[in-house]
Amino acid sequence: MSKIKEVLVLHHSHLDVGYTHAQPILLEMQKGYIDQALDMCEMTEDWEEVNKFRWTCESSYPVLRWLETAKAGQVDRFKHYLHNGQMSISASFMHTTPLCSAEEMAKMLYPVRQLRSQFDIEIKTAIHHDINGQPWPYSQLLLDAGVEFFIMGINIHFGGVPFNRPNAFHWATPDRRKLLTFNGEHYSLFSQICDVNALDTHIVAEGLAKYLHKIEANPEYPFDFVYLTATNLPLYDNNPPDRELAGLLKAWNVEQREQTISFVTPEQLYAKVRAHAAVLPTHAGDWTDYWNFGSGSSAKEVKLNRRTKQGMKAVEMLDAFQPETGASYLSIKKQAWEQIYLYDEHTWGAFNSISEPDHLNVKIQHIHKAHYAYQANSLTGYLLNAQLEKLANNPLQSKEPEGILLINPSSVPITHDIRIPSNFTIAGRHLNADRMRHVLMNNDTHHPGTSYGTVQLPPFSWRKIPIRTLQEAPRSEEILTDPGIIETAGEGPWERKVLTRQGTIETPFHVCNYNPLTGRITRLYDKQQDWEVLDASSPWTLFQYVQETVDPIYHSNNRSAIFPRNIENGNNSITDWNHDWKAKRQSYTRLESCSVESSAHSATLILRWDAPGVEQLEQRFTFYSYLADIEIKVAFNKQDITTPEGTYFAIPLNLQAWRCHYDTAGQLVELDDQQLPGVCRDYLTVDKSVSVYDDQFGVTMSCPDAPLVQVGDFNFGKEQEHVPRKANPLLLAWPMNNYWDTNFQARQPGFASFTYVLSTFRTFDPDTAMARAIQTVTPVLTFPVIDCKEELSGQFIEMNGEGVQVFDVKRSEDGSGIVVRLSNCRDQETNFKIAFPDREIEAVYKTNVLEELRSEIPVVQKHGVNISLEEKEMMHLLIRLADALSS
Repeated sequence: MSKIKEVLVLHHSHLDVGYTHAQPILLEMQKGYIDQALDMCEMTEDWEEVNKFRWTCESSYPVLRWLETAKAGQVDRFKHYLHNGQMSISASFMHTTPLCSAEEMAKMLYPVRQLRSQFDIEIKTAIHHDINGQPWPYSQLLLDAGVEFFIMGINIHFGGVPFNRPNAFHWATPDRRKLLTFNGEHYSLFSQICDVNALDTHIVAEGLAKYLHKIEANPEYPFDFVYLTATNLPLYDNNPPDRELAGLLKAWNVEQREQTISFVTPEQLYAKVRAHAAVLPTHAGDWTDYWNFGSGSSAKEVKLNRRTKQGMKAVEMLDAFQPETGASYLSIKKQAWEQIYLYDEHTWGAFNSISEPDHLNVKIQHIHKAHYAYQANSLTGYLLNAQLEKLANNPLQSKEPEGILLINPSSVPITHDIRIPSNFTIAGRHLNADRMRHVLMNNDTHHPGTSYGTVQLPPFSWRKIPIRTLQEAPRSEEILTDPGIIETAGEGPWERKVLTRQGTIETPFHVCNYNPLTGRITRLYDKQQDWEVLDASSPWTLFQYVQETVDPIYHSNNRSAIFPRNIENGNNSITDWNHDWKAKRQSYTRLESCSVESSAHSATLILRWDAPGVEQLEQRFTFYSYLADIEIKVAFNKQDITTPEGTYFAIPLNLQAWRCHYDTAGQLVELDDQQLPGVCRDYLTVDKSVSVYDDQFGVTMSCPDAPLVQVGDFNFGKEQEHVPRKANPLLLAWPMNNYWDTNFQARQPGFASFTYVLSTFRTFDPDTAMARAIQTVTPVLTFPVIDCKEELSGQFIEMNGEGVQVFDVKRSEDGSGIVVRLSNCRDQETNFKIAFPDREIEAVYKTNVLEELRSEIPVVQKHGVNISLEEKEMMHLLIRLADALSS
């Protein structure tokens, strides 16, 4: 007698925005699936409860698109079947990647409020199928949105799953709340193991018996039911409702077998799991995603989308204080966010993208995917310029500008080296229309032109400076450069170049020694910490280029060498990573040139190389007199390579018993100790930065453009339970790869460039690490001001307190105030004051993530309010201000 009494089947269409069909095609098809599901609900409405057809919309995005064109009668039908339990809507907007920022994930939950109101339903469940994880703060945001139950259905192809699934547990959030979570099987498993297309209950029984035997053998499984999902094979993804499945399940139940099989909604599953909540374990940590290494196959668009989101943060902040209410502006902003979401969705391209990289459908899907990034960037550029024109109070046409406007849109102070773009000072007519050509967050040159000195910009501040008052900054005496000496030895055919003295760049913060003959950086010394940063015994040096390929000596089939996929293993939660795959790693073949470029406040070591896999490789290491950072820029032309390949830049660190923190969705996570068991440790997707340190020294690497990193060693494919803490770890920037065998691009030839920033320190401090990362990823915006007779400055928001960052400032959806989202990165409570210069506060409310009011906070002072945040807490405030911004 089996302890399993019920088999619960959640029927859904797995949403891949791409993969099986071109993106516009499948999005239209998804709308039609809702109509088909309603027909099936109506057809079975009078059946016994156990046999009724039920359909789950696992993502809200197709529902929102359906509502745009659905007739009133269809909407009423949908509401009816939502209320009678035959239809369900998940809170999940799409199946996303860890490329998503905290504010982006918050915004993707907003439709929950709309759908709750429109259909008078609760929506307490969220589903993510296919993807391998979610950033830890997502659990907080779900709870803040009123979501109480989270379902995962991981695909372990090139991935992994925590624990022994299926199971349920309480996912402890960073702020120590609990989200009830079901760690389910791979989506579509019911359809697969029961071969439902055969329409034979005996075949169903055979497949189910094998599966139940596995469940019965697990003494820790606490339930008297099993939960599986069904799609409509052969379409595993983007599939319609199975029009024959309801009849098959009804036939099974008529036969009165030992288990009943019935359709289930997430709400019904939640009720069953909740009944056992008291005995379920609790696990805390980041659900670190395996799959996102594929984003390195579209590195140019990933970089662009990351920069777009920085531009959009500035747009939202400016819009909060000088709101634009025109229908066109609001429509463009909505479109821009939607394109950002679509790019960060987990589907990159066609199922045959690797096997047939030149297939027309592969090219079509890649162009659609890339278009999301380019469209979002251009729309955001328009919005940002519109806001800056308004703040500058510029006319539509004029003579040349009199001044410049500097804006720091971030929550941390930034020291900025003032430069004036050449187009600002061109004599003659200047047009608003001409200025709109420039998308400011795309500026890839950190310090172009003449320096006019540095200026400190407080958080959320602006400054207007007349150009006539600016003077060219003198060269800093605190930067010393020595190009070294190379001499010629020997005569005739035996003549050779010999290094007699190393090159040196020295600032108040660092000493960099390099060999001008070979290009090797031989030393990086932190003067303030008295620390030799680099492991001198390593074969690698500072940010050394590495091309990693599958070694043909050991492997005949390149791609399957890393992951020899076995579908049966995957269906039984057995991963197929080849932990012992052999890599071939090559670096530079020849130094083409070595030079140093100096400006008023910086010196840049420029190295140009020949190297495998790329052409015209250039590295630029910039050291500053006023900033304890090292900016590293790399640019190259990528060769057209479709065989498996990874591109790295290695930093060998002189550290001993080291630890590592990385940030994901705005919250810091410690490698290993704050990750769920079984999730990805081999590589990480960082939101902004990663820090590696021991009890004496450390380094933070900020990653504005490329989020993938590896820590400790070359780790891809090792599927490590813990990262070994060997002395002298490698910190690896990993901007590009094409290792995936489906979905992602096989190639990405052409020009590519990336920026990284290194900061060295003595003691790791989460406040400092987060602040440095925000500074390095935030572009200070420089804009022309036509009428600028005198210097003016202002600050939108003042902040006072440690451990708290403002990660989102926006106008409230109802226009009644400003929404400010705070995050405490500390492990203890902290107090914080937020103030609004020249503005009086009328009221302050705590809200949930959906901007629904929860409680009022007393306002003691006219211009500021004191806030207390618990450890790792995210807080959402609605602040109503009285008077208009003075300028």
